[in-house]
Amino acid sequence: MQTEATRNPISLPLKYPTKSVWAVFWFAILGTAAFLGNIYLFGNKIMAPATGPSQPGILAANSSVQLETDAEYLFQSEIISNPHQKIEYANPADISNFALALRDLAYGRRDEPVRILHYGDSILTTDELSGRVRYILQRKFGDAGHGFVLLAKPWQWYHHLGIDQGGTIDKWKIRPFTSAPLKDGLYGLGGVAFLASRGGSAKAWIQTAAEGEQGRHVRTFDISYLEQPDGGSFNVYTDNQMRVKIDTSGDEKLVKHAKISVKLGPSKLKIESNNDGVLRLFGVILETEESGVVYDSLAINGARATALARFDEAHWQQVMRYRDPSLIIIMMGANEGANQFLNLKQYRKDFAEILKTVKSASTEASCLVVGPLDQATKVSTGRLGSKKMPAKLSRAQREVAFASGCAFFDTYQAMGGDRSMAKWATSGLGGGDLIHPTKNGAQKLGNWLAEALLYAYQTHGKKTRGLQ
Repeated sequence: MQTEATRNPISLPLKYPTKSVWAVFWFAILGTAAFLGNIYLFGNKIMAPATGPSQPGILAANSSVQLETDAEYLFQSEIISNPHQKIEYANPADISNFALALRDLAYGRRDEPVRILHYGDSILTTDELSGRVRYILQRKFGDAGHGFVLLAKPWQWYHHLGIDQGGTIDKWKIRPFTSAPLKDGLYGLGGVAFLASRGGSAKAWIQTAAEGEQGRHVRTFDISYLEQPDGGSFNVYTDNQMRVKIDTSGDEKLVKHAKISVKLGPSKLKIESNNDGVLRLFGVILETEESGVVYDSLAINGARATALARFDEAHWQQVMRYRDPSLIIIMMGANEGANQFLNLKQYRKDFAEILKTVKSASTEASCLVVGPLDQATKVSTGRLGSKKMPAKLSRAQREVAFASGCAFFDTYQAMGGDRSMAKWATSGLGGGDLIHPTKNGAQKLGNWLAEALLYAYQTHGKKTRGLQ
């Protein structure tokens, strides 16, 4: 961009005094010398003035997010005026609790972390999308911990950025609510239960990442499990030292938590069954007990939003409430979008019940529905076009979200609308199944969602043209 000094040569009228001309001349000479000295001392880097943000944790006025590397831009910048895709809502109060929680955190008026629960289907199982949002928000507001991780990997591709995990996976009976539902509907926060019985020698371990910027430190491991009749026990180790034996026997089925503290830094948690009864474990929460954001990525492969009704309702609300979230995100639509026979009238009713359950879980949490991605298919011409259901599903989810007091993020429009997945598939952003994004595509979506969340925070309580 041209500066005032480089647009046109300055022409000084003859009426200017000679003394003024010489002042301008020497000012130009000294300015040039200072500029050349800066290059000599610091190379080609122009040192920016060290000014703080006018409001903590907000973005700089600039163009919208374009590439996966723009995550760097998002946490470095200060104000944004034109997000790629805004969060929509029928009432600003629908996003108020989340925006105000971030504001209190940014200004030091809040000690408790801002926790976000993000439920999703297979698009979320690699954590590329949710991990990008976590990364940006934690860089802006502080890293209060990774959040919830399932006890073990129920699917080979299940992964959390910043976390390493493993164990004797064949010794656990893995029960997701999607493919192996339980009669009692008790799956824990993540929608997957891990069962072990006598003689199984079941083990699992979770540790902070050895590389990268995310997940490098932890202060507490919070283990969630089921207390039940005939419950067995398990031993807990941190960094190869025995810490405690947990007895899970009880008169009735109750969700319990065992919080294990460690020195802030890298750490490894290991769980070993004692083969003395039945076990049901759910997962582990990693937090730092520091100020910042915690982002729970809660992916259930093959999930449909209405299948969340397979949770025992009171149980599901209890485990969500335990996390004390400021925002609960529901992002499910890949499987519904692929179903050309989906009954949208019934879907609206069922989805409204799910959102009612979510809203009732915590009066302190905002609710956000993230709409479905576009999906591609071959049309009569042999070229790739869009399936019809994702666009219809997106409209249905928006309608139900607004009626339920939830905000909405239109992923379908963010991608480009009709035929967008066809374009993504040919540009390295869409997967070969024409349903899922690639790693780069998921990161791009994560950038856009983080940008939209920060824009909602930045503009909350202000009149902003274009917001619904």
